[in-house]
Amino acid sequence: MNPDGLSYLDLASAASSGGPAKLLNGYWSPGYPALLGIAIFLFRPTPAQEFPLIHLVNFLIFVAGLWAFTVFLRYWLKTIDQSRYLTPFAFCIFLWFTLKFIGVQVVTPDLCVAAIVFLAAGISCRLSLPEPRWRHYLSLGVVLGVGYNFKAPVLPLGLTLLLLLYFLLPAAGHTTRQLSLALVVLLAVAAPLIAALSVHAHRLSFGEAGRLNYAWYANGLRWNAGHEPPIPHSIPEHPAPKLLTTPVTLVFASPISGTYPLWYEPSYWYSGTNVRFLWGQQVTAIKETLRTYKGMAFDSLPFLSGAIVLAVLSLQEKQRSAAPQTLSWQIAWPLAACAMYALVHVESRFLGAFLVLFWLAMYTALMSWTDLRVAMAVSATVLCAVMILFLNDLAKDSAGIAKDSVHPRMPEYQSAGLGLRDLGLKSGDYLAVIGLANDCYYARYDRLRIVAQIPDAREFRHLSAPQLQLVEQRLASIGVKAVVASDRPDTSQFADWKDVRVSDSLRLSVLLLSPEVPATRR
Repeated sequence: MNPDGLSYLDLASAASSGGPAKLLNGYWSPGYPALLGIAIFLFRPTPAQEFPLIHLVNFLIFVAGLWAFTVFLRYWLKTIDQSRYLTPFAFCIFLWFTLKFIGVQVVTPDLCVAAIVFLAAGISCRLSLPEPRWRHYLSLGVVLGVGYNFKAPVLPLGLTLLLLLYFLLPAAGHTTRQLSLALVVLLAVAAPLIAALSVHAHRLSFGEAGRLNYAWYANGLRWNAGHEPPIPHSIPEHPAPKLLTTPVTLVFASPISGTYPLWYEPSYWYSGTNVRFLWGQQVTAIKETLRTYKGMAFDSLPFLSGAIVLAVLSLQEKQRSAAPQTLSWQIAWPLAACAMYALVHVESRFLGAFLVLFWLAMYTALMSWTDLRVAMAVSATVLCAVMILFLNDLAKDSAGIAKDSVHPRMPEYQSAGLGLRDLGLKSGDYLAVIGLANDCYYARYDRLRIVAQIPDAREFRHLSAPQLQLVEQRLASIGVKAVVASDRPDTSQFADWKDVRVSDSLRLSVLLLSPEVPATRR
């Protein structure tokens, strides 16, 4: 369970008990937590059942994505006028980029976005076929509008797709009114959420995710990591208050709810920050994203190698057949998505579905310029290479599953949660965490709240005994019942730290606090 997933799950729980209005959040889109909330409302899971239930929902979303891809593939094969020999290779690309780049294990809406992308691409392919009807344009607007409710970047990417279709669809001059209908429907479906977010933000907004990510990754506004804002204009209206400056200790018990309020509503803690475009910072951000793209290219090496071979072979052909015209938007749309994310921040899960479309289009174009038998041999080689990599991963996973079946182990979050219960913590108690709160699902399992954080774990580890005592006193004064760290400070002999065994290689150090901490120690 990642921190993003924890926030989505908190939103889902709030909506299942308090209604859909609880889904409104400046940073997190409501579509994915709505699905999780429906599952929680229907099954009423216990804390132990919640984790597998959420991953079951993720698996069902993957199945929906698979169905959406088959819809796309059916229309796509008609547009390129190719035989069904491409079908195994197409599913190979789908499985690789969906499972390797997105995955079903991460609790995020990226699988939902993938399903939306495939449906939108399938409808776009249908528009390339003879006699497209009004309902196809209507469906395209609805799909893109619904996608915006799952993730804010789908709105600009949806508008980009409509623009590309206007210029690149065959017979584009005859589709102006129809594409205008798709645009109107997209905006109509998106309008309620845009209106609600604008009221929430007190200005026109379709979501704060893009602005905040630009502030974090381009402008370097990382005050919640314990540092002061680097430039005056970045001072937020209500940052998390500092309980102490040495070590920097942030408190955020109110007014935001959630297991980890600092990440439950980031737009609140960062409201008032002004995003500025500065060339130096923008270049630095692009360099960082290019490093990520380099890693993604390495993970796509079988497909990249096969494409290079086909490109070299196509140069030797004296006569080339024209590539299907419909491939142009299918290449341009993923490139536009890559360019958009390159300006701010990118992760492979953001682009998995777009890379499926890109590589299918690239291989189809290159195959049309190469002898069919040679192209099939190259694609079959790529498919076999990918399957070998899949089988290698499967063998590793199977070994782990076999080991767990022989020696069953309790999940780490459950071990940590039960350990905290044994120390006397109960639902509703306040926690303070040391370092990054990346693995704090145990707090939700016990229904605890993380209300304070010391971001710099190294600084905390080297506190003197008097400094550690002051930290205890101040945290206890705001109701914190325990401090949780992955490693004790060097002066831990002066405090009553307890160890909670999470796994064979991981232990948590827990310092229990009382409402009043003595001024001196014996």
